[in-house]
Amino acid sequence: MYTRDMLREKPVVIQRALFNHYVELGLNEKQFVILIKLLDQENERNIQPPLEDVQQGTSLSIQEVSHIINQLSQLKCIDIKIEKDEQHKYNEFISFDPLFEQLALVLNETKQENKAEDQNNQFKKLFQEFESTFGRPLTPLEVQTLNHWIDTDRHSNELIRSALNEAHSLDKLSIKYIDRILLNWKKKNITTVQSSKEESEKFNQNKKLKQNVNSIPIFDWVNGENPYDK
Repeated sequence: MYTRDMLREKPVVIQRALFNHYVELGLNEKQFVILIKLLDQENERNIQPPLEDVQQGTSLSIQEVSHIINQLSQLKCIDIKIEKDEQHKYNEFISFDPLFEQLALVLNETKQENKAEDQNNQFKKLFQEFESTFGRPLTPLEVQTLNHWIDTDRHSNELIRSALNEAHSLDKLSIKYIDRILLNWKKKNITTVQSSKEESEKFNQNKKLKQNVNSIPIFDWVNGENPYDK
């Protein structure tokens, strides 16, 4: 006798990727259900199960099930081979390798599309930050330079943003100055935000030290002049 708890068990296991992307494989719902039933009845020898077993629990006729299995083969979701066994009987064998090969292609394409979309969104965000910091729209040449930093120089968005902040802190907001910062970092093999911050701190320290040295009065021993007397 079945109980509620028994019916909550989930004995049929399918790849979540297949569940989420079967439409991209060209499958409709009927084909998907038959494919699941074939996967569920997969055995060690991969012998195609009887059509009656595949039909069980569906509203499809035997002819419809047979037709759908042929469609799955045409869609390259399964590979059906007829071979003779040791008893010289012909059996149909099903391979699901084509299914998972196609699914891998779909997932890789989806991953690339998501990556491209993410990069596009990141660029838009960086573009907006530049315009907000500059307080004006960027010129076509400035946009071209920004693209060049990303596509040709391969600077990360984070590093470009760090260079923008550096130029802003020095009150030298210009694309040319930011380009000089990035070029200097590239020569020093600086590729991370942390490294750029360390370089900026080092630069500021050296600048302060130089200013302090230049501010020390020099006594003119030849003419006997004391700069502190002035």
